[in-house]
Amino acid sequence: MLDKIEDLLNKKHLLITGKTAIERHNFIKNLISKLDFEVFHFPSNMVSYDEYLDFVKSEKLYRPWYDSKIYNGNQILDFHWDWIAENNSLVILEEIEWMEKSWKIELLRIYLNEIENRKKGEKKIHLIISQTNENGLINELSEVINIREGEKRTRKQIIEQNLKLIHLE
Repeated sequence: MLDKIEDLLNKKHLLITGKTAIERHNFIKNLISKLDFEVFHFPSNMVSYDEYLDFVKSEKLYRPWYDSKIYNGNQILDFHWDWIAENNSLVILEEIEWMEKSWKIELLRIYLNEIENRKKGEKKIHLIISQTNENGLINELSEVINIREGEKRTRKQIIEQNLKLIHLE
């Protein structure tokens, strides 16, 4: 099963649901032990934008294109979006159901847009998220995802094509 999921991760982001938080964490831990990605594992149960930003700062997950003694949060976030667009790493966000809803949806929208807009063979960010259950997340994301002009797929089809739901039983 892990081999199939490893192959999936090269094409899609993963949403891991089911079982307990500890079992989801162990499943993700086993999966990433087999992968050859640079991994950035955000703290579990993040609630706020500030917690996400603090981790981005501590791990230097941004590349400023100009020198300054200090950067404010908005600048760091702008640089971080560029880092996401140019990176080939694995980002793990566990137990995201506790995150502020508007911030969580915006963050996931950015990750999903990156994988949707990549051309074959280009570097891409990989994302694993987990929460207790799907809980309407796919529908919420389908309301905010960017859609290209002339796109024939529905917004929900775009989300489902880029985010694979793995329900552990």
